[in-house]
Amino acid sequence: MTDQQRLVAWGDELIKLHDGFRRDLAELRRSPRGADLRTHCLAFCDALHLHHEGEDRRLFPHLADEHPELAEVLATLRAEHQVVARLMERVRRLLSEDGDGDRDGGGGVGPDVGQELDRLAAELEAHLDHEEEQLVPVLNRLLDLPDDV
Repeated sequence: MTDQQRLVAWGDELIKLHDGFRRDLAELRRSPRGADLRTHCLAFCDALHLHHEGEDRRLFPHLADEHPELAEVLATLRAEHQVVARLMERVRRLLSEDGDGDRDGGGGVGPDVGQELDRLAAELEAHLDHEEEQLVPVLNRLLDLPDDV
């Protein structure tokens, strides 16, 4: 193997990671409302936040240095991260209302959480598709990535 051969196709790895987020969010949307939803939703939101934070702090600056032509794309992707973050914060607030998200008094999470999860799913799906369309070809040509991405 020469130095120019990739050991990892980073774009393909990004797709695998995104597919995991897609599966997790689909599962959350199918979950019965209650304490399990709250626990799983908060874990999902934390994992997605860390992923986006890593992209914003490490991957995107690296790509901007290596591929200045991506400046506008990267700015758009960062803005999409902010939209997703606001929706996740809304879901977190709804889940923490009355201590456990119980707005209907019947032991379950209120319907607002389901509606916000639907909004989150729509925005996140659009973002993941956009990111993959724009970055996978570039990532698959990279020989290395910065640490902690």
